[in-house]
Amino acid sequence: MCLATVYIEDDGQREEVMQDVAWIKPESSGLQLINFLGESRLLQARIKSVDLVDGLIVLERMTADLPQNDIQLEEESDGRNDSYI
Repeated sequence: MCLATVYIEDDGQREEVMQDVAWIKPESSGLQLINFLGESRLLQARIKSVDLVDGLIVLERMTADLPQNDIQLEEESDGRNDSYI
């Protein structure tokens, strides 16, 4: 199973934001991260690097003026299985 750990980098410091990420979906306000259990987070960030060998994804904030907190999304289910794996 190919799952990743996602970090956000600020001023050379990396902070882990989510483990076992299975999907990253681009949204108008950033990136939606969804883990294996279906938990999701929306971050106002862009991808800086992806290491597929080690399952490591590094993000960077889109602007320095944005708040440090991410937006928690509620899971919406319409009964369909939207699995991409």
